[in-house]
Amino acid sequence: MKKFQFRLQTLLDIRISKEHAIKAELAMLIAKQNEEIAMQEDYRKKVKEHYNKLSKKMRDGTFSYNEALMCERFAYNAQKAIDLSKKRVEQMQPEIDRVRQKLIQASKERKVVERLKEKKYEEYMYQFNREMGKELDDLNQRIYNAM
Repeated sequence: MKKFQFRLQTLLDIRISKEHAIKAELAMLIAKQNEEIAMQEDYRKKVKEHYNKLSKKMRDGTFSYNEALMCERFAYNAQKAIDLSKKRVEQMQPEIDRVRQKLIQASKERKVVERLKEKKYEEYMYQFNREMGKELDDLNQRIYNAM
């Protein structure tokens, strides 16, 4: 019997590569979103550090009004940057959700072809086992007749 060959293997390969491309696109979008979130966190840490330094200087009695003003300006600008970053993250979310839906659809399409391949392979194995059984029966019959 000839070797198992799935006629739709090319289609399966195309669907697998499409799914991998969509996964890469999703990973890129999530990485951008994570960068924005990390930037927000970085600004928050810097603001906290500036306030801690200012607080320490106030306790030591070595701070100046200009330093306090600079700290407040930095905190204000950092908050504006954080808010802008939050908006960008929120704007990315619909795109990420859309790509996730594309990935789910591509995954379903791939699984349909994979299930078809599995069924065809099961049919092939069933036929293969039947033919092997027939050949073994014929061989046993010849051996029995030769005795």
